[in-house]
Amino acid sequence: MNRRTRRLAALFPLVVVPLGLGPAAVTAGAAPAAVTAGSCTVKPSDDGTTVTVTGTGFVGTRGAALRGSSGNAEGLGNLDGFNPPGFFTRSGLPPGDYLVQAQVGTVVRCKAVRADKETDKELVRAARDRGFADGVKAGKAAAQESCDNDTPRPRHHQGLTARQEAIEKAYEQGFLAGATSAFDKFC
Repeated sequence: MNRRTRRLAALFPLVVVPLGLGPAAVTAGAAPAAVTAGSCTVKPSDDGTTVTVTGTGFVGTRGAALRGSSGNAEGLGNLDGFNPPGFFTRSGLPPGDYLVQAQVGTVVRCKAVRADKETDKELVRAARDRGFADGVKAGKAAAQESCDNDTPRPRHHQGLTARQEAIEKAYEQGFLAGATSAFDKFC
């Protein structure tokens, strides 16, 4: 064995253990037949102080580590035994970019997604716009039928979650504004 190979062989356990893959990674046997790279997302909390990293599809990797751009690293171990296989979630992590480094397979960069609060704002805005457009159509149709009709109202659904209720309320507000606008314009 030449001197370079001996140095690399001696450093391998020192590199693997800090990655969180542990001594089992040094002595592990042959790789499984199917190794999948998987995918992961980084989602900020509503206040932006922490993130949650969720991954799925990391099968046959014989262990993996989660690395953050802020210098933090966490061993994920062998994800094959989880239900569903290859799935993990880590919450309360510092904000930044993350990647999953598998012992066998590739390095996967996690995709940043929006916080629920930001997504909800966007959904409410889109529902209000869609409601306005639908209200204009309904108001125009009602006005063309007869100006003696009442301004049309949207249908209300029962048993909604708070999030769905907020989106439906925004749709209704948009619908009523659009219907009233069109009805007044054509009558």
